[in-house]
Amino acid sequence: MITFYLVRHGEAENNVNHIGNSLPEKRQMHLTEEGIKQVSVTALLLSTKGVDAIIASPLVRTRETAEIIAEKTEKEVLIDARLHETGMGIYNGEPIEKFFSKYPDMRARITTDGEDGAESFIDMRGRLTAFLQDVKKVYADKKVVLVSHGDVLDQFYGLLNEESIGQTLDDNWYPEKGSCKEVIWRNRN
Repeated sequence: MITFYLVRHGEAENNVNHIGNSLPEKRQMHLTEEGIKQVSVTALLLSTKGVDAIIASPLVRTRETAEIIAEKTEKEVLIDARLHETGMGIYNGEPIEKFFSKYPDMRARITTDGEDGAESFIDMRGRLTAFLQDVKKVYADKKVVLVSHGDVLDQFYGLLNEESIGQTLDDNWYPEKGSCKEVIWRNRN
């Protein structure tokens, strides 16, 4: 069993300015003042949970979020690139509307055409499955904070609940900026 705390980064400059921002970061996008406030509330909550580890995406906004949580929980932040934002391909660093004009429906991202370099949900699930396999070897019976991005946390939540990609897209949970969702995962494999 592992207790996961799925934390979406707080509001960041890319959210406010409607810019796609993934790896490689063409421009560092920091948390806004509102984002810092959002995460501070979540960090206070997590300080009461007895967490054992914090693992974050390498992007600036998630590292800043994780550091705020680390200050309250007194845990070191580990970085794992597999928690990075959806690969945006040619849309990285561009107005996010360009990405959503090609993919207006989330289901269109289950598979992508490959021409634009955008990551599909199938590929995302592959990296998250590998991440989960590694985490379960190290953190059995522990409490782990994951700091990542909306789509990534949504699909990870689906993976933990043994949902298909489509089922995950249909369910009613999607993380708000700066929010935390507790999920107790019982490894059946």
